[in-house]
Amino acid sequence: MDDDEFQRVHQDPDPIRRAQRSTAMIEAYMGRMTELSHLRKDAIEQAHDAGMSYTEIAAALGITKGRVTQIRSQPPPSP
Repeated sequence: MDDDEFQRVHQDPDPIRRAQRSTAMIEAYMGRMTELSHLRKDAIEQAHDAGMSYTEIAAALGITKGRVTQIRSQPPPSP
């Protein structure tokens, strides 16, 4: 999905079709969010397995070490 598709939905004059298309986009984005959460968690673990400390990973990502801990310990959102 891209910005053009978002704009087409936003500009759709039919309210029911706009709602249906919005729902479909929400579901697709939720699926991608779950997928991206898995990718991020795996990437953090791979960086750690390669020798980086969680403090170093946090600094490289521009987040706190506590946030890295949260990412590692929380299950990704359900679609």
